[in-house]
Amino acid sequence: MTLANVLLVTGTAYLPQVVGGVELNTHEMATELNRRGCKTAVLAKLSPRDAFGATRLLLAHWRGVRTSVDQDLGYAVYRSRNPCELSDVPLPDVAVIQNGRMLELAEAFARRGVPCVAYFHGLPFECTEQDWHAAAVRRWFAGYIANSAYTARRFRARCGIDAHVIPPIFNPARYQAIGERRFATFINPVAAKGLELVLAVAELCPEIPFRFVKAWPLSPAQSLLLKRRVAQLHNVQLLERRTDMRSIYAGTRVLLVPSKPGHETWGRVASEAQFSGIPVLASDAGGLPEAVGPGGTIMPDNASPQAWAGALQRLWTEREHYEAKSAAALAHSRRGAINLDRQLHSLRDILAHACSGNSASIGMSATGT
Repeated sequence: MTLANVLLVTGTAYLPQVVGGVELNTHEMATELNRRGCKTAVLAKLSPRDAFGATRLLLAHWRGVRTSVDQDLGYAVYRSRNPCELSDVPLPDVAVIQNGRMLELAEAFARRGVPCVAYFHGLPFECTEQDWHAAAVRRWFAGYIANSAYTARRFRARCGIDAHVIPPIFNPARYQAIGERRFATFINPVAAKGLELVLAVAELCPEIPFRFVKAWPLSPAQSLLLKRRVAQLHNVQLLERRTDMRSIYAGTRVLLVPSKPGHETWGRVASEAQFSGIPVLASDAGGLPEAVGPGGTIMPDNASPQAWAGALQRLWTEREHYEAKSAAALAHSRRGAINLDRQLHSLRDILAHACSGNSASIGMSATGT
């Protein structure tokens, strides 16, 4: 079956209101599917908490509609305070439900005759606020995709259903960078991503310059506290988030990803860095070992700041060790599991099966990465 229209659905705010792994992966999918002739749009929640959202909410109210639509990202993005209403949203051939209240979103589409595929970037099926029992899942979804083997295993354990594994999607050209690698870089300096540990490591390694790059939105109080903490360390720079990360990776010698358990089902920034041969120093959390592979160092969950500092200093000072990890990172970035064409072929095949009603062939054994 030829797919004419695909809708990627995120039950939370979207670019530019929120910049995270799900949002970036959704943007990559929409861009690449459209480039290949498959008309793809995005449905997201509209947050009124910033000027972007407040303006669009007022314009929608003035026009007498409940959903705002824009083409700022190169494709249609429908934004609604309540995406489950599906107000003023053209119905697609298939909807890919990715986060938020996924069961409610899938039910809303299914009741309008639109097949849905779940694409898990996190572990929403372990959330007690939604009734993720197998019957409900099978009722509303015609297919299942997980962003890592780790996520697929957790979904299988919770719901007894196998999912295809399609890791996050990347166009390598958007991340490859050449430059003077001077910094240990930490992206998204928040508690869940290991902020306290990296602050401790930076204090233990005063000879190493660090860059902290903002990603998730911070409240004024959180932002002020972060600035105060960083100001206490002479070797740490705090940078604002940015859409094009190549300038960050051009200056990165080692990427730090010390995410806490339960907060990382892949680790998108690890893959982004490896396209430039940047070794990753990461925690053994969730899907991070899959993302990093041999192209870095994986630290045990209970490793001390001193152990992290030692691993970082080894990468920083031992040339042969660094070059071996850098070469491994580059080789790992070229593996078939994150080959863009292969991933999109698998995605389109799964979506086509969902459209054909052949859901029995969708819930197959999860593939490896």
